[in-house]
Amino acid sequence: MKKLLMLLLAGVLIFTLAACPEDEDPDDELDPDELRPSSPHFKEDVHTCYQIFPISFADSTGDGDGDLQGVIDNVEYLSEDLGVDCVWFNPFNEADSYHKYDVTDYYGIDETFGDLETFEELASTFEEHDIEIIMDFVINHTSKNHLWFQRSADDIDDYRDWYTWATHEEIEEDYPGWDGWYQEGDEYYYASFWDMMPELNYESEDVRETIYDLATYWLDHGVDGFRIDAAKHIYDVNQYPEDTDVYSKNIEFFREFNAHIKDHDEDAFIVGEIWDYSDDYIADFYEGMDSAFNFKFSDELLSAINTGRDQDVIETLIETRSTYGEVREDFIDSIFLSNHDMNRVMSQLGEEGKSRLAANILLTLPGLAWVYYGEELGMTGSGEDPQVRQPFIWGEDNPYNTTGVEHGGHQAIAAWDDHNKELDGVEEQLADEDSLLNTYIDLIELRGEDNLYRDGSLRQVDSDSELLTYEREHDGRRVLAVHNLSHNTRTTPHNLDDPDVLHASEDYDLTDESLELEGYGSLILEIDEEADLTE
Repeated sequence: MKKLLMLLLAGVLIFTLAACPEDEDPDDELDPDELRPSSPHFKEDVHTCYQIFPISFADSTGDGDGDLQGVIDNVEYLSEDLGVDCVWFNPFNEADSYHKYDVTDYYGIDETFGDLETFEELASTFEEHDIEIIMDFVINHTSKNHLWFQRSADDIDDYRDWYTWATHEEIEEDYPGWDGWYQEGDEYYYASFWDMMPELNYESEDVRETIYDLATYWLDHGVDGFRIDAAKHIYDVNQYPEDTDVYSKNIEFFREFNAHIKDHDEDAFIVGEIWDYSDDYIADFYEGMDSAFNFKFSDELLSAINTGRDQDVIETLIETRSTYGEVREDFIDSIFLSNHDMNRVMSQLGEEGKSRLAANILLTLPGLAWVYYGEELGMTGSGEDPQVRQPFIWGEDNPYNTTGVEHGGHQAIAAWDDHNKELDGVEEQLADEDSLLNTYIDLIELRGEDNLYRDGSLRQVDSDSELLTYEREHDGRRVLAVHNLSHNTRTTPHNLDDPDVLHASEDYDLTDESLELEGYGSLILEIDEEADLTE
């Protein structure tokens, strides 16, 4: 009955959009009151998510590859030590490559990681520890070896239109360009990222309904939400005739997808990977998802730390949040420092002091904060993808350490580089109260115990250009964060009356009139009045 209702609703929406004049923006017809509310649970209860690249994280079998059982065995590290309440798993479905972004079976677990029974045990274990599971949902493309594509290539059982096919003449006459087109027999198929990963055709209702059913399947097996890979490529520019409004069609799809998800479970969560720096462009995607990764914030924050000067990081973040709020008042901004497709924070910043500073800023700003595995240890990794996905470091000779390949190319994660070979792992850093790991633990605990950090308002405070300062306010309480972007000790005047110190990362000297903070230091103060840190 529910599927029938969804089909009827989808038909009404498609008819409505088709009835709009060609020169009218479809968004003008969308009533914001019809948007499905963001996940109440993620909005109100989830503060910090941890990203795990499964093959790199924890090896329970001794074969060198990370697996789901290894995560189960180390759940206390996530819940009791780090204190995160959410984990995003990079793909674990059956796939051809080590990274698993070329799925061959969406219903299965890749044998590298275990099986469905192991996943169900993981889901049960995570539920006991109050950790939500975010599944990396790779739905814009499949592997070329997927049965769907094989049937499409052979034109079997109406699978032809599950992918996009065109003749040489059709591409020349009707499509924007040749990028992404690959020959198969007498025709060409479209694959945006690689010829072995053909794009699904979302003009096919069969494809849409299958993806909706897959989402329901995984929600029923313990998944709490989805990270949508390459969300803006669901409808890709070169994949459809040049008069196709792929942007509006992307938004339309996610509105339908989100409605399906929320009808099944109102607490289910969707976060999109929309790698773009235009707030307006990203904002419209919030019509069909709870959250999107804020790539612009990551770039601007790390740039400010590298240059040692505030570059309007907070003002820009406030503007971004305002733009998102115009589309969805209950949006959830996903803020982060790096991920599996980016150079690691330690490689970008070059020293632990700066990495510690980045953590202090990230984890005291509003939204849902994301931490990439190993970031809390100070792991390095830059260049090709396998280099930024190196094995997690549990400790010297720890049996859960995974292994990489010294010269693996693109076929496997890389072995530890020289920095990571010498870096203390979890065991050693837990025992060192001054370690970077313990800084993360303290900050995540601070964030988890006080909704002010996730939900409070944000106001930039003018100060020395080498300081990044802002206020957070929630339910009548006010907190001031002061971060020294410089390696030099900085002194600034203040108007504060007997503030309480909530967190300090480096030595400081707080008098009645001034604040002195060591290089790359951070100080979090609870205050009574609006802060002024200028002469």
